[in-house]
Amino acid sequence: MSNQKKPGTIYFVEEVDLLDFPTPNYVKIGLVKDNEKGRSSDDRKDEHQTGNPRSLVVVHSINTESNVSLLETMIHQSLAMYRHRGEWFVKPNGDLNPFIDMANNLNKIACSKVNKLIQLDKFSKKEDNGKEIEATKEIHNMHNELININLEIKRLDEEKKIIELTLRNSTGNISKNIEGICSYKFKKGSSRFDNKKFKIDHPKLFEEFGKESINPNFNIKKQPIFKKSQKIIELENNIKMQKNNGHFEKIENNQETKSLHHKWLSKHVLRQSFENKRDDLILNLKLICGTNYGIKDICTWSRKKIKKVSQSDLKEFDNKFIDKYLYESNHGFSFSINPFRPYKFN
Repeated sequence: MSNQKKPGTIYFVEEVDLLDFPTPNYVKIGLVKDNEKGRSSDDRKDEHQTGNPRSLVVVHSINTESNVSLLETMIHQSLAMYRHRGEWFVKPNGDLNPFIDMANNLNKIACSKVNKLIQLDKFSKKEDNGKEIEATKEIHNMHNELININLEIKRLDEEKKIIELTLRNSTGNISKNIEGICSYKFKKGSSRFDNKKFKIDHPKLFEEFGKESINPNFNIKKQPIFKKSQKIIELENNIKMQKNNGHFEKIENNQETKSLHHKWLSKHVLRQSFENKRDDLILNLKLICGTNYGIKDICTWSRKKIKKVSQSDLKEFDNKFIDKYLYESNHGFSFSINPFRPYKFN
């Protein structure tokens, strides 16, 4: 089986009261992977039963031959407007059917994506032949659609960024967390091994310990330039003036910040639908490229062999020797907006 396929089951769990009537508000949407031998949706339900005073029951399940983790993520993102916390969602008017219909549609998309990725395996693991093929009218139509979709995604990203920066600015002169909406988190710096410098200093060792791999690079031609708006520049400059001592006070949300959060979530959901279309078009263009380098005036899909040395490849050498080629990025703080709403909109 291709490593693209990681089948499993998406389950829908509801609470029931003492008379076994479903409660009208919540449903839990989770997964069980096929490789979790002997486990079922009911087994997972029983695990969640611990600590819950109301009985839980599996009311629906969807089997998928795609990547079940990917499908679960797609479902959770699409239901961001109804997500209360974790895997628990608020059903609109107590009706689960819209969630099930949406999940079934996303399952079709996920299965199609995985099948195309499997077809691409034979092309992505080899170098391209350096040739460009001519584009047909159908390919030009795909290209135009992809450019328009990318413009929509960039527009949504800009709108999300403005909301994010507005929320950060809303706390005044000091950076603060807003309860249930957004927060700062410590971000540990990462290390990077400098292949280029190591190759120059030790060419023989580089040849001996380096490992070859295919470096893929897909590029869409004739994409318009999307410049950062003046609004974003102004908001970013304001944030540079904020004080940040690493101890972030949590303040209560209000109607204004909840409204901004609501707008951000709606754009977050809309963006995924465009992402799905974009990914499908890119997969189609890659399949058309096949072993070729690209399609004239449409795209390039470069796949060249490169050789790299990693820190783990040099484990027989002492740390002092390796440390000369390690570059540490600085620690810092990342800002994130909750992809759910653990509060009630007024």
